[in-house]
Amino acid sequence: MNRKSFVYNLINILVLFAAALIFFYNYNISSLSESVDVTNILIVTATVVIVHFLKAFRLYLALYGAGLSASSYAKIYCKVTPVSILLPFKLGELFRMYCYGYQINNILKGVITVLLDRFMDTIALVTMIIAMWLYSGQPIIPLVYLLVVFIVAALVIFIVFPGLYSYWKKYLLRAKATPHKIAVLHFLDKTNLVYEEIANVSRGRGIILYVLSLLAWIVEIGSIVIMSKINDAGALTPKISEYLRSALSGTQSPELKQFILISVILMIVIYLLVKACGTAKGERN
Repeated sequence: MNRKSFVYNLINILVLFAAALIFFYNYNISSLSESVDVTNILIVTATVVIVHFLKAFRLYLALYGAGLSASSYAKIYCKVTPVSILLPFKLGELFRMYCYGYQINNILKGVITVLLDRFMDTIALVTMIIAMWLYSGQPIIPLVYLLVVFIVAALVIFIVFPGLYSYWKKYLLRAKATPHKIAVLHFLDKTNLVYEEIANVSRGRGIILYVLSLLAWIVEIGSIVIMSKINDAGALTPKISEYLRSALSGTQSPELKQFILISVILMIVIYLLVKACGTAKGERN
């Protein structure tokens, strides 16, 4: 085992151990069968399967052409998803970037792909929150306004960057060379490299990634609607609004907590099944 593989495996062990501690501290598996109706568990389980299929396909589509086999991708997705869900402050996303970057031997592409995946998911979530606001008039938390500003700013920067890059590069190349201008040119080239990577990942796939994200959120909300109808839970709109808000905040609604619990269990089971079947024999995990 070379040094790079050793570091990768060590980081995996430490991160997965931390995620396991958080999981067992915050989630009680036994309470799932004791306090929740079996029908609800089946509905949530079906929702988890569909939602994670859509999300896994979305990320696989973003990574298409990177040289990952389906079995290898399945193992990575099932390994990094629980970490992404469990670790606070989105720290799990850093682990996802690292793992995907390591597997495709391109850290920059790994970072860009995960960021684009999260960006599309955020746009879809904001879309659902705004749609819910238009329908019900439920108040929107300030974070949503900040996200809207961020999304619009990011899209504007993406659109105008090629023109700005071309203009300033030509200007600096024609100007007298100085250490400062050379440094700026180097920075521009690095930034353009990131832009091109984003463009390569999103080209022809951006709208599909957004639609898949939107479908995933619709399925999640649909499960809440179905369970509320079955259980005759009453006020449905506040429950949906709470679920969407909790997806952005640190607090979790009971429905979201149940979704996360079953998601983690499902990811572990699928990962072990793929490993046991030996479909990824000889591949890095």
